[in-house]
Amino acid sequence: MIADTQRAIEAVFRIESARLIAALARRVRDVGLAEELAQDALIAALEHWPQTGIPEQPAAWLMATAKRRAIDHFRRVKQAQPKFQEMGREQDATQEESVARLEAALDDDVGSCSPRVTRCCPPKRVSPSPYGCSVGSARSRSRVLS
Repeated sequence: MIADTQRAIEAVFRIESARLIAALARRVRDVGLAEELAQDALIAALEHWPQTGIPEQPAAWLMATAKRRAIDHFRRVKQAQPKFQEMGREQDATQEESVARLEAALDDDVGSCSPRVTRCCPPKRVSPSPYGCSVGSARSRSRVLS
């Protein structure tokens, strides 16, 4: 009995899927969404029809189910839109704070970094450069280390 119902569902969907998707695409103005809605209707048919039997007008049942799913989809999107906008505003504020902190860090005096650079150069090789090591002392240190 279940195998017969599944074969009937497959046959109905194979026959009606093109019309169902076309009608849904006209309503939702998105072919991809229309295909998803049609597949959701097929899944609903596979879940319900084995227990309740195949309806008298299976194409109309599939269309009604797909339309209800479309309405649910648009309701979810409408409810989520303000939440997404709020998340976007929060992200913009966080990004602005991060940019301000980065700019402040970049504006710091480079001289505050020079003691750290000087410590990594051997004392006898410290150059008069304000940045600690000169290119020559760094090259000679790399030769000594290798």
